[in-house]
Amino acid sequence: MIARRTVLLSAAISTALALAACHKNDDAPKADPQAVAAAQAAISAPAWLRQHLPAQTVAYLRIPSPWGMLNGVPNGRPLDAALSAKANLDAIAKVREAIAKDKLLADLKAGPALTLLLGDLRSTLEVALIDPLGIPSPTSRGVITAVLDFPSVDAFNQRLAALSPATPLLEAPLDAQGNGKLASGMGAVHYDLAQHRLWISAGVPMPKGPSPADPATLASLMADINKATANTAPALLPVLEARIDTTGEGFFGWVTMRGVGAVAAAQAGDQPFGKLPGDFASKADAIAFGAGTVNGRGQFQFLVHAPQARALQYLAPSGFAPTLKTVGEPHWAVTFAVPSADGWKAFENNLNLDFGPDGAKKVREGLDKLEKRFHFNPASYTAWFGPEAILFADDAGMFNAIHVRDWKAWHDFLAKNTNAGWATGTTKVDGTEVHWLSVPGHSADDLPADADATMRGFMQLIDRAGGKAWWTEDGEWAVFAKVPQALSDRAAAGASFAVDDWFKAHGYPGQRTFMGYTATSQGAQRDAYYTYLQLLQVLAAASGSTADIATLPSAHTLGLPDKGVVGAALEMDKETLGISLTYEQSPIELVGQGGGATGVAALAIMAAVAVPQYQEYMIRAEVKRSLDALEPVKAAVAERRLATGKFPASNKAAGLDAPEALGNDDLGSIEVGTGGEITAQFDATAPHKANAKLEGGILVLSPVVEGKEVTWRCSAEGIEPKYVPEACREEPLEP
Repeated sequence: MIARRTVLLSAAISTALALAACHKNDDAPKADPQAVAAAQAAISAPAWLRQHLPAQTVAYLRIPSPWGMLNGVPNGRPLDAALSAKANLDAIAKVREAIAKDKLLADLKAGPALTLLLGDLRSTLEVALIDPLGIPSPTSRGVITAVLDFPSVDAFNQRLAALSPATPLLEAPLDAQGNGKLASGMGAVHYDLAQHRLWISAGVPMPKGPSPADPATLASLMADINKATANTAPALLPVLEARIDTTGEGFFGWVTMRGVGAVAAAQAGDQPFGKLPGDFASKADAIAFGAGTVNGRGQFQFLVHAPQARALQYLAPSGFAPTLKTVGEPHWAVTFAVPSADGWKAFENNLNLDFGPDGAKKVREGLDKLEKRFHFNPASYTAWFGPEAILFADDAGMFNAIHVRDWKAWHDFLAKNTNAGWATGTTKVDGTEVHWLSVPGHSADDLPADADATMRGFMQLIDRAGGKAWWTEDGEWAVFAKVPQALSDRAAAGASFAVDDWFKAHGYPGQRTFMGYTATSQGAQRDAYYTYLQLLQVLAAASGSTADIATLPSAHTLGLPDKGVVGAALEMDKETLGISLTYEQSPIELVGQGGGATGVAALAIMAAVAVPQYQEYMIRAEVKRSLDALEPVKAAVAERRLATGKFPASNKAAGLDAPEALGNDDLGSIEVGTGGEITAQFDATAPHKANAKLEGGILVLSPVVEGKEVTWRCSAEGIEPKYVPEACREEPLEP
């Protein structure tokens, strides 16, 4: 059972943390680079504006074309060979031609829009926001650009007129030079016939300064962009883009946080994690997000660049060298980076900075209590173990392993705690030496003194059952299993597969993965290819096209790789925090067959364990915050009692405002009653913001005179005991 606890502990810590992986597949079919370039030109060209961003760019967005969203455009993955083949280009050409000519689509008024999106648009759509000051502001000017396949300006005008005959999109048709204005007055338009490139300026009209609808504004933006190169873009943009999309075909966004992070930090207020969220926000200088291709695999990422944020210095992985051996190739693996001893020491040294003197005191008290009761000292554990902890499944079963840096310290620790009721030893299971550990439970100790005897007996039974942790010592690794027989199976099978090689083959970014999951999927490329062919068939049928998907090759002819990678991750280094998903062609693989389904199930279990715990923590913090808000009321009641010899029996007698006027975000009213008793009621109705589970609950503070001092006893009504601090369970509070 303790072994199970060990596994669940790893899972619970991993909860909201999801893990990434991608690897270069040497078995992937090779596509002719010239054929790929020709196919992209015919279907959807990669980003162009991205290579011409001025240094004053403060935001950039790239949106794939509809064909790109349908997975019909070569994008650096194993399907490129099929997508760049003549059969695919011919099929798309026939669909485009049919959509433009089909009478039914025209009668339904769908033809112009479909033709624009699937026929006229020949590139990704790109948007940039540019500001001379280098920060987003109302005076920033935007530009939108894309390649459109119109043979003339008149053809462009005709398409836009057909799109919205009742409400024109342009103030007037473009002139012979391709210039015009949006009907909204929010921007100018230019169609460069030589390059087949559409330009639109965008912005908010200001009383002073150039108008976004002025052709000169757009001309100035175009001039700045045409002078720029790939090297002029803000330095962080290409660095973060390389982790999201390297092909120019994927979805990608980037925005600078200069001047914004400090404002966000100032608005953060008090947080359960002290000042760490505010510190992180103040250090954040850029955000990037998107879904694209990295090393031949699909990658979704959301990244925040926050150099020197203290939380990252504490938690960022210090290394990743999984020298563990498995029985055959792993089926899947979850990794967790144990914080380093230096990281933990830095955290302890900064408690006052991160939580304030009072908060730091409470953290230290909590750590002391943890060590006294459970003999758990993070400073020791981070010195003895890690940085790698791995939960994995292989041909011998499921195991949990942790890297041990100091076996002697661990053995000495176990021996020392025998005085605290711990029991440990070794046993032989079919010739395999297995270590075991049994730790007494403490569930019964958590019950209140007046708990029902039956409940106390039941909890004592649970504590007695306890269970054992079982492990073998394999070089620098402790390998745990639910039962000792599984460890015997592992030894008999012979663990000889280097799991480090498996992680490398998956391109697993363990060096920056705080918590991660990766697995081997089956048939992902084939399934994605056939899904695209189905969509192409639907488009052909809907448009009345003669396109025949049977002319395209089969998966086995293309030699599509059968094995792939799926994963999810919380990535972290000293400068960046990120959430990522990895897949072959589509995120759907994460909930699909094989390892993908296993990964999602594992993460769901983790979330089921951790999310409720976090929610309970937030509610407890709200109750504690409300108790702190009663301090001025307690002081007023005590002062009146010491001055007059009698407790005030109302707010007015205590010199306080009316009960409702004393409320705050969480409390609807704070009332002084007979004998100076204070009652505070939670309210979840706007404008109050109490958690729904506290709605109508009451905190009661009862004064007690002891000599020349007034102390307080606290109780709660209508609130589950687990949300109430120990200090408010009929225990006297400090005067």
